[in-house]
Amino acid sequence: MMQSKSVSMRAIQFVIIALFLPVIVIAAPVEMELQAEQWESSRNGERLLGIDGLAGVVSGWSSDQSQQIELQYPGGEEGELWVYQLMDWLVAMGVPSTKMVAVPGSGQGDVIRLRVIRSGENFR
Repeated sequence: MMQSKSVSMRAIQFVIIALFLPVIVIAAPVEMELQAEQWESSRNGERLLGIDGLAGVVSGWSSDQSQQIELQYPGGEEGELWVYQLMDWLVAMGVPSTKMVAVPGSGQGDVIRLRVIRSGENFR
């Protein structure tokens, strides 16, 4: 009797985990890091989408256009120039500028971090 209750309790726990696991996986933010050397060698849309992760960020955003793309960029003039050029390319790929947020402070002078976030939220 005690063993069957234990088995039933484990089955219930398994069902609960199985029901919520897809929600956890879906809720994980889509993100990538764009290195300066990748950027320098990819100054056209086709090449940019060929960079590992960038196409995933754009398609992750397009799956729910109420989301935004956060771009964490290196501070200073160079970082600002770089992030605004990248944002221009993303607009050319169909992402409205109103759906992008540029945030200084990627933590590295040669990296822009991109992540898809729900509007009004911050996953940092």
